[in-house]
Amino acid sequence: MPFYSKVLETSCAKHVDKELRASHAGETGAVWIYRGALCAEFLLSLFIIRNRPSKTKPFIHEHLRTEKSHLAIFEHEMPVFRGSFLLPAWIAAGFVTGLLPRLLGHNWFFYTIYCVEQFVDKHYEKQCSSMIMLSEPPSNVINRFKECQIDEQHHRDEALSLMTEQPTLLMTLWGKLVGSGSSLAVAMAKLI
Repeated sequence: MPFYSKVLETSCAKHVDKELRASHAGETGAVWIYRGALCAEFLLSLFIIRNRPSKTKPFIHEHLRTEKSHLAIFEHEMPVFRGSFLLPAWIAAGFVTGLLPRLLGHNWFFYTIYCVEQFVDKHYEKQCSSMIMLSEPPSNVINRFKECQIDEQHHRDEALSLMTEQPTLLMTLWGKLVGSGSSLAVAMAKLI
């Protein structure tokens, strides 16, 4: 039985518990995307001498702060829920999703963030729509999800605006892999 069941009827509680678990896993992965990107920035700094500062580093720091604040919402402000048992996998996947594209270049990184945030925006929208339909909609959860969604939309739009060229075929395939992986991660986090 979900932890949220003390407040809502059982069917609603199970649904909300799954949505909270999936979004907590997603926000955890997002924090680690930016940590992976920072690791890549460090590795690149060892081998590349730049005449000008990286335009990705301020972006990474700003977005990492936002994702940490989202994670704090789930860990401190939301009703108690059972987290995903696969959290270590989401941490590793997030780290790799930030590290690899950043090593491949700023356009790869910004396109990856665009793809991730495009998925997250749609996911938050589906979550809010499904919870509004519950017999006892958890308005506090829905409102916080919507606040996070607005930030994610901003991240998506900013990443797209920072790209300096159109995505290559390989980048597009990577973006599809990121989207498919995100869908699979959500489904697994809801269950496990």
